[in-house]
Amino acid sequence: MHRSLPTLALLISSAIWLNGCAMFGMGRSYEKPDIRLANVEMLKANLWEQTFQLGLRVDNPNDRSLPIRGMHYEIYLNEARLATGVSDNHFTVPAYGSEYFELNVRSNLWRHIRDVVKMMEDQQPVSYRIEGHIRTGLFMSPTLKLHEKGTLDPADLRF
Repeated sequence: MHRSLPTLALLISSAIWLNGCAMFGMGRSYEKPDIRLANVEMLKANLWEQTFQLGLRVDNPNDRSLPIRGMHYEIYLNEARLATGVSDNHFTVPAYGSEYFELNVRSNLWRHIRDVVKMMEDQQPVSYRIEGHIRTGLFMSPTLKLHEKGTLDPADLRF
């Protein structure tokens, strides 16, 4: 009888924990948010490194708020990798809402400088791609994969 008491206690505490997870939405999956590159601004540049501020818009198609607790990303402009890295930005996108956030990134576009100059001179739409993943919530929250594409009008870019 004494041996079954710890087993019973473990089962009860597990049931309570799982019930708590269900109550607080842990384990529920999110529909993938839409992430768009809204702006690219060059902050500093020298021969070896450029610093950009990227404006990103996150649209939440879910019926509950979407906590963002960090992300890993790779950002491409016209198939040239602009930046790769991680961010620990913490913010929450409201249910059926939108949130704008800025991300400072460093890059070395030296090998792509002719393409970037031509892109700005031609004033043609610039394609972009964002890949990576977003960490949501806290303990045991899902990680959402990123694979977004779009275009930017060069007149809106500030280099």
